[in-house]
Amino acid sequence: MKKVFVLLTLAISTIHSQSLTLEDAIDYALKHNEQIKQYEAKLFQKEYQNLEALGNFLPQINLNASYTHLNDPIAIDLDPIRQAMIQLQSKNQVEFANIYNLLQGNPQLTNEQRNFLFNQYSSQLNSLIPPFTKELKKQDYKTATLVGIQPIFTGGKLLATKRFSSLDEKAAEVELKQIKDEVTKEVTKKYLAVVLMNDVIKIRNDVVESVKRHRDRADKMLKQGLISNHNLLRAEVALADAEKNLFEDKNKLELAYLALKNEMGMDLNETIVIDDSLIFHDFADSLDYLSTLAKNNNSILQLIELKKQQAEQKYNVERSSFLPTLAAFGKYELYPEYLSTLEPRWAVGLSLNINLFNGMRDYAKLQTADYLIEEVNSLQKNVESKISLMINKSFKDVINAREKYFRNKTTVALAVENLRLNEKRFETGLGTSLEVVDANLAFEKALLDSESSLFEYYSNLTELYSAAGNPKNVLTILKNKEN
Repeated sequence: MKKVFVLLTLAISTIHSQSLTLEDAIDYALKHNEQIKQYEAKLFQKEYQNLEALGNFLPQINLNASYTHLNDPIAIDLDPIRQAMIQLQSKNQVEFANIYNLLQGNPQLTNEQRNFLFNQYSSQLNSLIPPFTKELKKQDYKTATLVGIQPIFTGGKLLATKRFSSLDEKAAEVELKQIKDEVTKEVTKKYLAVVLMNDVIKIRNDVVESVKRHRDRADKMLKQGLISNHNLLRAEVALADAEKNLFEDKNKLELAYLALKNEMGMDLNETIVIDDSLIFHDFADSLDYLSTLAKNNNSILQLIELKKQQAEQKYNVERSSFLPTLAAFGKYELYPEYLSTLEPRWAVGLSLNINLFNGMRDYAKLQTADYLIEEVNSLQKNVESKISLMINKSFKDVINAREKYFRNKTTVALAVENLRLNEKRFETGLGTSLEVVDANLAFEKALLDSESSLFEYYSNLTELYSAAGNPKNVLTILKNKEN
């Protein structure tokens, strides 16, 4: 409920200040950081590209439509053949008539009679035999044809392409997780920087108040003639230095807030307040456990593994170029009345295609894909080694910062006692103002070193768990009240 309330307040309020926990800051950044939105959009692109690859297995159906106007209708004219047939047949009829006349004992037909009969038979045949012309295509016609193609065998190319697209989508998911982990790490470090500066300013304020009290005591003692003016001047110089340090750190705090809001994707004019303090919480994970966690969860290693699998699928795609492709096809005409007698209304068939020679380009592509696999394998081993080194370094840095923090506790205790003794000595006239000022500065330095060690401890812890692929583990450690 607290998180919902804070996020709602962040969205609608620009007037009232808002108190943020680290968990709220991370949740807000994961929803509003522009780089995360960029990679979310990239993931959506890869999802649709994967869906596109799935469509390659399904038949492709197209509707092709057109309207055409010809200068003349398309026709076949066989009239010369028809005329030759009529003349030949007419001549035969005339010869038959002549033979029949001779058989009847009559004289042979004269040329005039032959010509007469030839014209008579030609006229009769011309009226009986239809014209030898046929219109094949009208002068204006339209077509609408459904064409379907179904791939049957592509040498494994479609399957390899689909697997490549699926791996590409998974890679986009891992990249999005990588960006979210990076944003979580940066928000955590910048949040801790704000907390550190808050704590530093509290220490600076306490020091200013302590030096002020010392300056006031010195002023009273000077008026009573117990100390010299030099002691008062030394106290005033120390107060001026303390106030200058406080002023500079307040400006650093404002910059730390701006950096945090920028990383969260928040308007820089928004007002937020962070009330946390740096408190030590130990962690229990071993180096071996963190190394194993990194091998399984590190985003860079996951990306390389996916790229390796993609390289293998690319090899399969290139290998398919050496195999034949087989596809079924079919077509159906929606306007049969405009088809010629030579054109069918529908047709189905199979299409086989194989490349016999293309200048060795397919072989070169196959060898390129093979060496790409070898390159990714070498890259994987190199990155695994570097990630292991990073885990070891970050783990040592965490241990060193933790040790420095605990070692500094003794220094803080000594500085507290030293300040108490010097203040007593000054009040009794046995000590000097310079000794009190130095004691204050030593006490301030011990506290600042302690805060710096804590900040270094949590910063290194954030780097360590980020390298292990789970930066939110730092949040769990910070919330653990038992440590």
